[in-house]
Amino acid sequence: MPILLRRKMLFVLAMIVLANGADLFSTYLASPDLADEWNVLQRNFHLGWAGLVVAKTIGGLLAAWGYAYYLNQRDKCYPAPGVSPSEFRRHFSFGRQVSKQEMWSGIPFGRHLGVNLGYFWTGMQGLVLWVALDNMLLREGIVFPLRYWSEMAYHLLQSGIVAVVVLWRFYGGNYQRYRCLTSSAYSKAISCQSQSKETAEFFSNSAV
Repeated sequence: MPILLRRKMLFVLAMIVLANGADLFSTYLASPDLADEWNVLQRNFHLGWAGLVVAKTIGGLLAAWGYAYYLNQRDKCYPAPGVSPSEFRRHFSFGRQVSKQEMWSGIPFGRHLGVNLGYFWTGMQGLVLWVALDNMLLREGIVFPLRYWSEMAYHLLQSGIVAVVVLWRFYGGNYQRYRCLTSSAYSKAISCQSQSKETAEFFSNSAV
């Protein structure tokens, strides 16, 4: 893995550890007995602290593995040069041009599925960090007003906001990178063609 990608990977690993560590710590401060914990696994299966730590560890490892897979495989999911942003999104997600309906409701396969899920799950670690911050504020008596009306609605709003930001970065950032890579490759190809032409003319003139 190139040094730039290794640095990205190390940064993401640090953020995953920070997010999940902060979430566990803030949960302990806000609800030591886990009575007010909103983690779905805790709510449904009553994991306790040991189970919660294991769940967080597994989630963090999956995020780290998913992001590493994304970094290594994303270039292979790019389409041929010259496509529009919408065409790029469809090909990057599914490996082919699909309808709008399939874009919203279809499920990618193979490498494209791994790249999609790898980035998305890692990006959603931002939600974990937000929840940790919420727990710390809650301990100080600072509560977002929507929570008084519906705790579930507030958490859904959080998830929706983070998901939109993650997807915007996923498609927008990769489209910009794709444009840079393809334009660079095109420039190199033109340069090589020009050099080949100049070389051919040189030998042609030399022969004369």
